[in-house]
Amino acid sequence: MAVTDPYAVLGVPRDATPDQIKSAYRKLARQYHPDVNPDDPGAEEKFKEVSEAYSILSDSDKKARFDRYGVTDDQPGAGGAGDFMGGGGFGDIFEAFFGAAGGGAQRNRRPGYREGDDLRAETVVTLQEVLSGVERTLRYKRERVCRTCSGNGTADGAVPSTCPTCKGQGVVVRVAQTLLGSMRTQTTCPTCQGSGQQITDACRTCHGRKTEVSDAEVSITIPPGVESGMTLRAGGQGNDGLGGGPTGDLYVVVHVADDQRFDREGQTLRTAVDLTFAQAAMGDSLEIEGLDGLIEVGVPAGTQPGDVLRVRGEGLPRLQGSTRGDLLVEANIVVPTKLNDAQQALLKEFAEVSGEPVPKGHNKEGFLGGLFKKKK
Repeated sequence: MAVTDPYAVLGVPRDATPDQIKSAYRKLARQYHPDVNPDDPGAEEKFKEVSEAYSILSDSDKKARFDRYGVTDDQPGAGGAGDFMGGGGFGDIFEAFFGAAGGGAQRNRRPGYREGDDLRAETVVTLQEVLSGVERTLRYKRERVCRTCSGNGTADGAVPSTCPTCKGQGVVVRVAQTLLGSMRTQTTCPTCQGSGQQITDACRTCHGRKTEVSDAEVSITIPPGVESGMTLRAGGQGNDGLGGGPTGDLYVVVHVADDQRFDREGQTLRTAVDLTFAQAAMGDSLEIEGLDGLIEVGVPAGTQPGDVLRVRGEGLPRLQGSTRGDLLVEANIVVPTKLNDAQQALLKEFAEVSGEPVPKGHNKEGFLGGLFKKKK
């Protein structure tokens, strides 16, 4: 199989680092490995293509030739998947590359081996909690080893018998001769569903599942500066494993609640403040309520509607950092809707002194509409 563009096959840019290339290959190889997709013939072809693409980009000479000439050897398609696989079959390369995580590693696992599943939970924090960080206690459900049968799954506590189909391996291995050599495929044993064991008299508590659902509680630390959508990991707080398999993890997705006073943009906070005409024209010093107390905001003389006043260091902290972002305060100039005679006279005098046309007043239109009334 000739790969026309190994970068496109692995989904990486041409300036990808070796670690990025390796990570992309690992992900795709797990996804399309024949052991994982026994009923999908297209997955096997995709796995071959992914393997060949990695064989090109992981070899500095082949990669350099492809980057320069668009092929990896004198003839298009030469030096492909066969060089990388060595005729050993997909099971061997997958096991060699991924180690114990590969499909072939199941042959060395003890009967009943099962890794515990990871779990997912969610929690909501306020902006005040983003500012200071918070300790949150979560209550959830998880699967623990059955206390009645201690994970055997049997009613009397006896050791389950070995599955006669897979002989305790949990997988069924088939070997076929192909043009590439001997190809070994593994599928989960249909008799025992991968446990390698058979249970004839099931435990009355777990009904042979070997685990039972129980209430769990965990305390997690949400650091200052956390952003909505970030995920925190609580190691070993997922479902229990069986047969020596590791316990899964708990992943907690953090959501930041909307705040009525502030909008958030990363570490920057935004809010608005109402100013009178006099405050905007002459300048002033205000105190507004921040997340952690009163904040003094300086209003420069001549502030215009929509001007943004910056207060440094009054935003949110940077994640795992010691500095804080800024607070941006937008100025809203409040125009009075009704004026008494004294106020009208002062504004007319202001216009005259400023050399501006003296407004006659209007009830509906105009910039100063409604500010003045005609004297009768």
